[in-house]
Amino acid sequence: MTKTIMSQKILPELPVPSLSSTKSKLIEWIMPLVDEKQFGKTLDVINSFFEENGEAEKLQKKLHEWNQNQEGSWLTPFWNDIYLNHRDSLPSTMNFNVLLKESQTIKENTIMETAGEISFLVAELYQDIIDEKMDKNFDTSQLNKIFRSVRIPQINRDTFHVADFDKKNNHVVLLYKNNVYKVPVTDEAGNIYNSIDITAAVEVALLEDQTEGVNVGIFTTAKRDQAAQVYSELKKSKVNTNTLETIADALVVLSIDEESQNGEEAIKNLMLNEKNKYFDKTMQIVITKYGGVGFNMEHSAIDGTSVAPVITHISKGFKQALPQVSHMSQILLVEKMTWELSEEILDKFTQFEQDHFIRKNNFSLNPHVFTDFGAEQIKHLKISPDAFFHKALQLAQYRTYGKLTSVYEPVSVRNFYEGRTESARATSMEKRNLVKAIEKGSYTKEELYSLMQVASDAHSKRVGDCQQGLGIERHLHGLEQMYHLFGAELGIESLPEQFKDAGYLALRRDFISTSGMAYKNAEYRMFAPVVDNGHGIAYFLLEDSISINISSYAENKSEGDQLMNHMINALHELKVIAEVGQGYREEINLRIS
Repeated sequence: MTKTIMSQKILPELPVPSLSSTKSKLIEWIMPLVDEKQFGKTLDVINSFFEENGEAEKLQKKLHEWNQNQEGSWLTPFWNDIYLNHRDSLPSTMNFNVLLKESQTIKENTIMETAGEISFLVAELYQDIIDEKMDKNFDTSQLNKIFRSVRIPQINRDTFHVADFDKKNNHVVLLYKNNVYKVPVTDEAGNIYNSIDITAAVEVALLEDQTEGVNVGIFTTAKRDQAAQVYSELKKSKVNTNTLETIADALVVLSIDEESQNGEEAIKNLMLNEKNKYFDKTMQIVITKYGGVGFNMEHSAIDGTSVAPVITHISKGFKQALPQVSHMSQILLVEKMTWELSEEILDKFTQFEQDHFIRKNNFSLNPHVFTDFGAEQIKHLKISPDAFFHKALQLAQYRTYGKLTSVYEPVSVRNFYEGRTESARATSMEKRNLVKAIEKGSYTKEELYSLMQVASDAHSKRVGDCQQGLGIERHLHGLEQMYHLFGAELGIESLPEQFKDAGYLALRRDFISTSGMAYKNAEYRMFAPVVDNGHGIAYFLLEDSISINISSYAENKSEGDQLMNHMINALHELKVIAEVGQGYREEINLRIS
């Protein structure tokens, strides 16, 4: 979407960092990841790449030209390529998930009542976005893509569809017993139906027909080129085209989970269970029979921070008395959609189910809520909660693997127009020094507390630089893309050694991929590991608790479990160090005063 919302034009554009800034940070960020011999080689490669009139300067000049010619962020086309060129199965590699705390949902509601309330709240928020009632101090372009949108599988590169803003005749899609139901939420004048009327219409439609349908959504679990082939086959039928377009233009998909008995099961089913799912939909809201509510998001157009307003609006809405004034000018009817499916397509669905079963069983998901303390107590120790978490993670990683590797940590840059994320790469020399000192066992807690504060300050500065658009990862990616687009024109005949260097590749390897959010209303969050033997760690730093959710592939389950155990121990250990160290400092200051 171009800059059509006037309020967004006041946001600054994402900067192109200077080469000197990126060079110095690149050296600093790689240093803790490689041995001395490799670091020497990497330093030579970096110096060669950034030399005067060298490859970096040529690519930087081209990147500035590229920036001048872009309507939005210079990075947006490259973001689109990263996501839409992805060819693997979405639920097991790309989508991310959030499960609300049970206290945020209405336990006494039936599934249909919860569906009615969510449908109303989604329509209400969508109209608030259209009316520009949202916070204008950060980029809202992702909010514009959450509703009435879908990823469409295509050979080699997918496309992303988002319908034009329109308050009139909106609907959600409800998936129940593998059937597709079109549920109206606004009338022809754009008035929102109240939740009681929506609930009543849903109950009538679902209770009159309990027949199990064909799980057509299984094709969205397939690898993307396979999904594209089936999608193309489905589109040959006008009946199927109508159903696919109904799903695409729905505000959201509501999925009914009849299997999960508790939160631990629900977060796993939210991520990997294929029943009543359409993983290409930007936002699926899953309702469990025990009363839980979760969100499964397709990542290509949105990030974790952009869905926070949706999650907040729905969870707050559950606690409020929703308006029940009827605007109905006609009977609200839920339409059960149909499919025309050939034997060939049905056979492919069977194969996709078998493939997904294998992928699903190849995952180990370990959700844990740490309740001994949370962000508030960490702040009292004069330490950033996020820095505290990452110091504990580095200590846990070292105790699990005997070394420190690169940790991917996204940082939001939504204070820029079309800003998405930068990567802060949480492994640093300051954290490495702290870990080595703790493991050596000869330092006092006062000395370790000093090292903790140095590591915290370095962590916060790195995150702060990234928030200002002055990280290095997106910049270097942009420079590399300039080579792919204009290398021949610039006289650079082969990929610069910088992008093949072992040190740089060690930095870019997401052995541990983390993402920290502060959803007050959520309990669990999950996403898949990025590399085969690595881990995905989603965490919430809440006032009195820390939600830690580790995903691993089955063959690394024991390492994932060890990492969780070491993480819990490290949180306790660092808290003791900080308490003693802070107490010692306060005592010294008291004596001085």
